[in-house]
Amino acid sequence: MPKQNDEPVTVKQTLTEQDYAAASAAVGYFAAPMRRRTVRAALCLTVSALTASVIPACGGYSAARVVGAIAILCAAAAIAVWFGQPVADRRRAGRWFRSCPLAALPAEVTVSGDRAVVKSECERMTEYWTDFSVCVETDELIAAAGGRERFLLIVKKSGLSKEEAGRLSGLFRYAFEGRWYRMNGKNGKGGK
Repeated sequence: MPKQNDEPVTVKQTLTEQDYAAASAAVGYFAAPMRRRTVRAALCLTVSALTASVIPACGGYSAARVVGAIAILCAAAAIAVWFGQPVADRRRAGRWFRSCPLAALPAEVTVSGDRAVVKSECERMTEYWTDFSVCVETDELIAAAGGRERFLLIVKKSGLSKEEAGRLSGLFRYAFEGRWYRMNGKNGKGGK
């Protein structure tokens, strides 16, 4: 395997609540597939369909009403999950971001082949890639989950030249190999 260009990339950034929510959603999509809203809604719809399919086998009118009500409740749960989960996830991410004032400070992030160093006026963190479980790149940022000092490491790509953004992406891709994913645009489709 060829050696990745190990020249560090330095990014000056100030994270916003929206940045943190987007990074959290992107990482959550790949880190916990069973928590995706499509999976949860599909499970609810499956239970609804299975429950509805046994209505003809119910012995009496009251049993059929109860089973029908369960099928309707499961279908309603699928709709609630589909529309409610993204809102709840954004709220949860926003609460965490607001509870950690250090995350919103202007910082300088230096990314190299084996680690990232985050410096702000109040803290200095060194996070090694071996401590992280997954890395996701979107059009706006790169996020890695599982750090020791802060669970989510976010590096914004805004303000970088095309060459620097490519080098930054290459450093993460090389460091995370089988744990690096790309999420394209707003459609949420990802891949390696």
